[in-house]
Parts: sequence; C-alpha cells; structure tokens
Amino acid sequence: MPSEVMKLAAQIVMSHASMTELTPAQLIEEIKEIYGVLVSLESEVAASESKPKMMRPMKPRKVRTKISPDARSVRNVEGSLVGDPDYMDFMEHREG
Repeated sequence: MPSEVMKLAAQIVMSHASMTELTPAQLIEEIKEIYGVLVSLESEVAASESKPKMMRPMKPRKVRTKISPDARSVRNVEGSLVGDPDYMDFMEHREG
C-alpha cells in the first residue's frame, strides 16, 4: 500500500509531466527528487512536533494610572476617593 508521501509525489510528477515532455529517465529522476523532498519535509515536521516548545515567562506589564484633578478634589469623610458628586447624590435619592 503506497504511503501518503508516495501518493503526493506521484500527483506532483503527473501534473508536471502532463505539461512538460519528459524522457523515461527524466521522469524517474523527477519522481526520486520530489519523493526525497517530501520525505525530508515530513521528517522536519515530525522532528519539530516532537520537540517540546519552550514557553518564555511573560514579563509583567507596567500599568500607570493617573487620578484626574477632579477626582482628587472629591473625597468622602475618611479621605478616600469617590466618584462624581452628582452621581453620588442620584444614588442616595433614587427609588428602589
């Protein structure tokens, strides 16, 4: 039973041979060349799949936050920052 690589090589060579006139010797040489290339590609893929991929630890991102002057000016009794005074008033007086 032909391997997948052999089938691919045959398809490639048949496609090329249908467009180009080749002697029997050229045809055999092309089959060998294409088959060799496909086998080498297959072994490279197999080798790269067998190697465990090294994961680099991600560097932590620096996050810079700035507090606007408006936010600094609005403080509650304890001195911690609060939101918009209009919103706070709305939340105190809303129904429900």
